[in-house]
Amino acid sequence: MSVSGKYEKIEYIASGKKINAQSIVECRLNDWADNRVLAVNARAVYGGAEVLSGEVRYGGRLYFTVLAATPEGSVIGGERGAEFSHRAECESAAPAQTAEVALRVEKVEVRKDGRALVLSAILSAEIELFAPAEISYLSGGEGVVCDFRPVRLTQVYACRGEAEIEEEFDTDYVGDVLAHSETVFINRVVASAGALEVSGEINLGILAKREGESDTVSYERLIPFRAEIPCDDAVTGCGCTASGFIRSVNVSASCDEDKNRCRIAAEFTLELRGRVYRGENVHMSADAFCPGFESTLERAEIASREPVAAFTASERISGTAAISESVDFACALQAVAFGGCLAAASAEDGFVTCEGVVSAYVLMKDGEGNPKSCEVSLPFSFPVKCDRARKGQSAEVGAIACGIAARQKKEGELEAECALKLYFTLFASESSSAVTHIEAGEPAPECDAAVSVYVPCAGDGLWEIAKKLGRSPEEVRRTNAGLEFPLDGSERIVVYRKKEIGF
Repeated sequence: MSVSGKYEKIEYIASGKKINAQSIVECRLNDWADNRVLAVNARAVYGGAEVLSGEVRYGGRLYFTVLAATPEGSVIGGERGAEFSHRAECESAAPAQTAEVALRVEKVEVRKDGRALVLSAILSAEIELFAPAEISYLSGGEGVVCDFRPVRLTQVYACRGEAEIEEEFDTDYVGDVLAHSETVFINRVVASAGALEVSGEINLGILAKREGESDTVSYERLIPFRAEIPCDDAVTGCGCTASGFIRSVNVSASCDEDKNRCRIAAEFTLELRGRVYRGENVHMSADAFCPGFESTLERAEIASREPVAAFTASERISGTAAISESVDFACALQAVAFGGCLAAASAEDGFVTCEGVVSAYVLMKDGEGNPKSCEVSLPFSFPVKCDRARKGQSAEVGAIACGIAARQKKEGELEAECALKLYFTLFASESSSAVTHIEAGEPAPECDAAVSVYVPCAGDGLWEIAKKLGRSPEEVRRTNAGLEFPLDGSERIVVYRKKEIGF
């Protein structure tokens, strides 16, 4: 009997290698060496990426914002930008691939260099490669018996878009806007035909000085937005995720002395990046053999990961914060600047654990009326109930800290509190093996008895029995109709063989 395998091919977009890279970005503030730095913040704006053979090149711009006290005791603010272009090595990178890059500022430092201040930041890049993939799998053939099972195959499509957002709001009368900071929070992503519908909020923080005073004051505004990301591969109901960052921002203030009010106008260009996950079950050979022959198999591992649930939550946290500078009751707390939140999540049965840290700068005046600052950090960890959460799933979380406040209840300590807004996404992962090639070897030893009895093991299924006997599952079922699988080990399986009797 001849043996000839039949094969089919399937093409898809696969998520590939993940790379983590770090680099340092620097810029200078000339003639600032006499000022005492109170707070510094950095915001990364992604510019694009190119995949080459063995490496990924990415770039963008980093914006530094600095608050400082002058020798005369006044608080001033400054902003500088620095372009960057970096490379990350990756042996599997190739020009046919595309890269998605997420940037995060890890640490910002300031040092003096003559009459200038040098601002430096450690910039982390999380890079994920996407590539067209192809798999050829065994689909049958002459003299081949296959065990077909569904294999989850997930295609991932990346998309992006922009949205222009404007907002105006009134505040108390201020004399000068010193700095502003922005955080994008996504709280809903839904796929429709040809687009992703995204909604969320921009948390805008404003730090200003009161008119005619050196005291600082902070304001916060949550600005809602809705936008669409065009995506030809999106279909209604498919899994999807999204993230966003501020590409450009313009904040201006106009004051009305008669009404003692100030109107803040903010214009944002928001870049949104989405992913669409389209999964399907493809029946592939999980196992195979050639009856009557020793069989050699080649296999491929196929991994799938896609979102299965998303939900929002909120939590109010408070406690004693870690502080970078000493404080006492002589300090007068004034404002909070550059608040941020880092969070991570893990899934268990029925709940998700969220943990992370909220950080900010607290601006104050010491007992002699001089400007002073203190960086505060408030760690947190708490469970969030979710009926769809299961152990083994992976979880991602987006978070913003709203209304960060600090007070001194005990000398030398700062109590901090804020409200957290959270958006969780749960992912399910599957890994399957598929036969990609079969080769028939030497003829297998065969029993020459007309009837033989096989004693199975407990737990054996129909396919396991068929493979051990070298018979198709249909033949085993037909000749042993009373069997119920999986077996408990007490059964006896009869195998009949045709014998020719010569006279």
